[in-house]
Amino acid sequence: MNVSFWGINRHEKESFLNILRRIKSGDLILKEKFIQDFKPFIIKSLYQASGRIPNIESSDEYSIGLVAFNEAIEKFDEDKNCSFKSFSQQVIKRRIIDYKRSNQKNEKVYPFSYFEFEESSNFEERYLTADPHDHVYNFEVKEEFSSLLLKLEEFGLSIKDLISSTPKQKKSKQTCIKIARIIAQDEALFAKFNKKKTIPYSNLVKQIDVSQRTIERNRKYIMALVIILNSDLDVLKNYIESME
Repeated sequence: MNVSFWGINRHEKESFLNILRRIKSGDLILKEKFIQDFKPFIIKSLYQASGRIPNIESSDEYSIGLVAFNEAIEKFDEDKNCSFKSFSQQVIKRRIIDYKRSNQKNEKVYPFSYFEFEESSNFEERYLTADPHDHVYNFEVKEEFSSLLLKLEEFGLSIKDLISSTPKQKKSKQTCIKIARIIAQDEALFAKFNKKKTIPYSNLVKQIDVSQRTIERNRKYIMALVIILNSDLDVLKNYIESME
C-alpha cells in the first residue's frame, strides 16, 4: 500500500483510519513508514509551536515532536477527535509548551496578574508583549485570553470589569480563590452558577464563613476565577495556584 498521508480528502478518510487501526493493533513496520512520511508535518507543527525550524540531527524539540506524534497515534480516538492532523498538532504543541516551561530559568509574570494594573493601562499591549522572544509562551497566552474573553462575555463580564474588581490585598485574593474553588468543585453550585450566570449566594453561604457583602464586593473577580478553574486555560490556572 502506498502510504502518502498528508493530502487526505473525504474519499481517502476510511482507508486512512484503517491504517491508524493497523498501527494501533501493533503493525510496527507500517508505523515506522507512517512516521517517516509525516516528518514534514511534524517539522511544520514544531515550527508553528516554537517559532523556529528544529534541527533534525540534534534539537530536543525535534525529539519531543517525534515522541508527541507517537503519543498522538496511540491516543487518537476516531470517535472523539475531529481529525488526526488537528489532534496530533495539539499534542505536539502541548509537549513543546511543557518542555519550555520546564526549562524556563526566569520566572514569568502570569498574564492574569495584568488585571491588577490601573484601568487606564493598555491591557492588550501588556499581555501580548510579556516576552517577545518566547514564541510558545506568547502564543499560548494570546490563545488563552481570546478564549477567556469569549467565556467572560457569556457571563456579562469584560476585561475592564476584572481590572476594576481585582482585590489589591493578597489575603483578599486568596479568600476569593477559596470561594471560587468551592463553586467550581461542587457540582450543584456550579450548575446553578452556569445557569444563572452569577454566584449562588444562598447555597454558598452554607459552606463558607464569609459574608454576602464580601462576596458581592468581589463578585466579578470570583466569577472569573470560577470560569477559569472549570476550563482548560492552563497558564491562568497556574497563576491561581501560585497565589494559593
